[in-house]
Amino acid sequence: MFTSSSFDKTLKVWDTNTLQAADVFNFEETVYSHHMSPVATKHCLVAVGTRGPKVQLCDLKSGSCSHILQGHRQEILAVSWSPRSEYVLATASADSRVKLWDVRRASGCLITLDQHNGTKSQAVESANTAHNGKVNGLCFTSDGLHLLTIGTDNRMRLWNSSSGENTLELYSGSRDCNILAWVPALYEPVPDDDETTTKSQLNAAFQDAWSSSDEEG
Repeated sequence: MFTSSSFDKTLKVWDTNTLQAADVFNFEETVYSHHMSPVATKHCLVAVGTRGPKVQLCDLKSGSCSHILQGHRQEILAVSWSPRSEYVLATASADSRVKLWDVRRASGCLITLDQHNGTKSQAVESANTAHNGKVNGLCFTSDGLHLLTIGTDNRMRLWNSSSGENTLELYSGSRDCNILAWVPALYEPVPDDDETTTKSQLNAAFQDAWSSSDEEG
């Protein structure tokens, strides 16, 4: 099984055995993003972000949209489930905000990320915003301890996913990037022969395995 979403306002669940759509969820707005939890064992929810300000949770078991998360003011551009907790969801919006939710809670929202870490007056326009512009994309680190976001303000920010603290700011160099992904470390430790020291070697994910016919000969 795999899922796909489209500007045709649908989320489709595909059966890889028949290569046919097993279920279709229809929405009133254009679908911008969706994500299914990589660690969930107690639910089968797919989070969906659309042109509307509400985050919708589709239940694959019942075939219906079972939950709606309200709190954003503009379209939802990115959604991502935590790889650490199956009930924690991060959402990014054109309203410059990033929210963390516990989908079991009636109130839903756990925290709204603040780029200033609460050091500026709440009257300031940018208070409780993650970026000075639309938040295009987000992703968790593989351990779920941090969240990376990117916005149209040419900035990437790294957040503590537990406290919501803005821990790092980087220049992204692009206003249009909306896809983020963590990659393995460039170099990984390798035990030395005497087993008391370690050295580093290039991670296999970055090695060029291609060889020319001349090299093979």
